[in-house]
Amino acid sequence: MSQPEAFSRILIDKALEFSGWDLLNHQQIQFELHTGNGRADYLLKDSLGRVLCVLEAKREGFDPYDAKEQARGYAENLKAPFIILSNGREHWFWNYERADQRDAYRIERLPSREDLERVRLKNLQPPRPLESEIVTPEYLRHLKHDLTLRRYQIRAMDEIARLFDAKGLRKFLLEMATGTGKTLLCAALIRRFLVSRNAERVLFIVDRIELAKQTIEDFAVVLPEFKPVIYKTARRTGELLGASVVVATIQSLMTDRRYREEFTPFYFDLVINDEAHRSIYGDAREVVQFFQATRIGLTATPKAYLKNINMEQLAEENPQALEARQLRDTYHYFGCKPGFPTYRYDIIDAVKDPEGPFLCLPKIFDLRSDITTKALAESGWAVVVSEQEESFKIQDLEKKIFTPTRNRLMCEAFLKEAQKDPAGAIGKSIVFAVNQTHATNLTKIFNELQPGIALTITSRIPDASSFAKEFRDGKRAERIAVSVDMLSTGYNCRDLLNIGLFRPVFSPTEYIQIKGRGTRLFTFTIGHTAYEKSCFFLLDFCAVAEYFEEQYD
Repeated sequence: MSQPEAFSRILIDKALEFSGWDLLNHQQIQFELHTGNGRADYLLKDSLGRVLCVLEAKREGFDPYDAKEQARGYAENLKAPFIILSNGREHWFWNYERADQRDAYRIERLPSREDLERVRLKNLQPPRPLESEIVTPEYLRHLKHDLTLRRYQIRAMDEIARLFDAKGLRKFLLEMATGTGKTLLCAALIRRFLVSRNAERVLFIVDRIELAKQTIEDFAVVLPEFKPVIYKTARRTGELLGASVVVATIQSLMTDRRYREEFTPFYFDLVINDEAHRSIYGDAREVVQFFQATRIGLTATPKAYLKNINMEQLAEENPQALEARQLRDTYHYFGCKPGFPTYRYDIIDAVKDPEGPFLCLPKIFDLRSDITTKALAESGWAVVVSEQEESFKIQDLEKKIFTPTRNRLMCEAFLKEAQKDPAGAIGKSIVFAVNQTHATNLTKIFNELQPGIALTITSRIPDASSFAKEFRDGKRAERIAVSVDMLSTGYNCRDLLNIGLFRPVFSPTEYIQIKGRGTRLFTFTIGHTAYEKSCFFLLDFCAVAEYFEEQYD
C-alpha cells in the first residue's frame, strides 16, 4: 500500500469511528477482502454480519469518484447494496441498486450502521417521484378549510420537485420575501416529501425558540399525522422517537454537541434551514453539514460573497480568500450559481403579482433631527465635553453619548406622524432602539407623553416572548412595542402599520428583515365595514432608508 493511501486509511478510520463503527469488531468491519474482481478495501456489515456496503479507499490526491465502477464490481460480487468512495477527505455514497439513484453523490459524513440498515429497508419500498404527488391550491384544504396555497408557492415547490426527480439535485435555495408564507410553503413541501416517501424524517432548523414555537403551531395544523415536535422539549419527554418532523433551534442542537449523541448522519432525509443566511455559518455549519440529507434553504436575504468575483483569478492569487467567500456565500452552500437561487419571489413580485397583491410597500418618512444630520456628516457632531471638543458619529449616539432631548423629539415626532388605524388610534407599531437601555428610555418617554401607549420587548424583560405574542395577537392595550433585535426577524404581526428606526442600520440584510415586518397585508373590520391595509409607514430618524434605497450598491 502506498504511503498516501495509508494516510487516507487513517482519515477514513477516524470518519468511521465518528459515525459509530467499531474498527476492532469483525462483525462490523472487515478489511481487504479479495474477490473475483480484485481487493475490496473495507466491508461494512449489518447486525447479522451480512455485507451492507463496500468502501473503496483511494489516496488523498485521487478523486474517489473515479473508482465508482471498480467498487461496483466488488459490491455486485458480494451482493452489497451500497458503495462508499473515499480518499479520507472527500466521500461519495451510492445506493446503486435503486433505479432513481443513477449516480453516486457527495456526502460530508459517513453513514452509521443504523443508517445503512434503514436505507436498505427503504429500498424494499422505494419512493415515488416527488412530482407524482400533485400540489394544487386546495392541497391542504382537507386539513383546514381556509388553507389555500398560492400559485407562486406551488411554482417554488414544483421547481424543487422537477430538479429533484429529473436531475437528482439534493440542494435547493428559496429566496422569498418576508410575508410570502414560507412556513406554509414548507409545511406543504414537507408533506409532499413524506407522502411520496422521499423522506421519513424531517429536520426544520430555526435560529430562535420564538420561531420554533411559531412554526410548530403551523405544522400542528398541516402535518398532524406526522407528530411534529420541538426538539428541546421532545428529547426530555421521549416524543422524539415517534416524530417524523422535528423543529429545532440551531443552539439546542449545538449544546454539548448533542446532535452527534442523539442522531446519526443519515437520521433525517430532509433538512430545511429557515433564515438560511444565518444558520449555515460558524459553529452552526458543523451541525448542518453533519446531516446527510436533501437540504433546502429559506431566506429573504441570501448573502452573496461570490457575485461579480472572478473566481478563477482569485483562486490563483488568493485561494484562502476564495474559500472564505465560498464558505459564507448562501448561494454556493445550496449548490446554486452566484446570485441565482432555485426560485426567487421578492417584494416587488409580491406587490405586482397579477393574482395579488400579496404584500404592501412602505411609505418612508425622513425624520432626522439636527443632531442626526450633524452626526451623519463626515466631521460628525461636535460637542464640548469637559472643555474639550469631541466629535460623535451616528453609531455613537446612545452608546458613547446619551441624548435625552433628541430621544424626546423623536418620540414626539413618531406619535405625530405615525399612521392611524381605521378607528383613529395610533396603528400598531414597532420601534427599533440602539440597545436595551435605549429601549427602556424610549418606552418611558412614550408613556410619559401618552400613558400606556408603549411596552419594552427585549431579551432582558422577563417573559418577553409571551408579551411579543400577546402584542401580535391584539391581547395587549399598548400600541407601540420598543425592541432592539428580538422582533427584527420571524415576527409575524399582520396589522402592523408603523416601523420606527430610532437607530442606525448598517447591514442590508438587517434593513430588509426589519422592513419585512410591515409588508404583510391585513383587513381591518370596524362594524360591518372592511378596511384594507395598503401600506405601512417607515419612520426613519437615522437616514437608514436614504442610504439603502438610494446610495447602497
